[in-house]
Amino acid sequence: MRRSRPGLEVAAVFSLLLALVWRVADSIAPAESSAGLFDAAFAAVLVAIVVGTWWRDGIGPRALGLLPSEWSGGWGSMALFVASGVAGLAVLGASFGTASVGAARLSWLVGYAPGITAQQLLLQGFFAPHIATLARALPPRRQRATTIGVSSALFVALHVPNPALMIGVAIASAFWTWHFLAHRNLLAVLLSHFVLGATAMAALGPGPMLNLRVGSGALDLLTR
Repeated sequence: MRRSRPGLEVAAVFSLLLALVWRVADSIAPAESSAGLFDAAFAAVLVAIVVGTWWRDGIGPRALGLLPSEWSGGWGSMALFVASGVAGLAVLGASFGTASVGAARLSWLVGYAPGITAQQLLLQGFFAPHIATLARALPPRRQRATTIGVSSALFVALHVPNPALMIGVAIASAFWTWHFLAHRNLLAVLLSHFVLGATAMAALGPGPMLNLRVGSGALDLLTR
């Protein structure tokens, strides 16, 4: 049971995230107020599992990269990655003719920041450590690559069915996970996520990236 526990916890959290992303509550309880209660329940269970595993495994602020003392490393590689990403997105936005600075309006940015913080805490503080535990059964030379690959794949799966966004997320999440494992600099990862997300919204959001929507929200746009 102990050996299978990390896998079961990953499956439980991933399932709850899918339920939220795909608005399963709307199917269970069509009334908006009732659906909201189900969403709150899903979120509460998810938080309880994640925080419970942190407490059980002794994962504190330092391991999560929350302490300023952890924010000194990896800035050069992150700056290069962000600059390359911004340039690439700008070129794609110009190519598709979808660039619109107004798409990344202030109200959107304000709501985006807490969301990416939660996403990175889940990716770097829950999925990656759990996958790393499971990967210990593999030869040492394959453990880090497996951790990065599987964690990133789970993160990408949460962005279905937005193909353009999934491609960008696959590249970015793999780099972010590698970077965090190497430097534990959550601030650099968060700033990268914020800048690249805002650029993607401004460059491709009104077009191929479907306003960065995922799950049922993206499906609604695809089927219009």
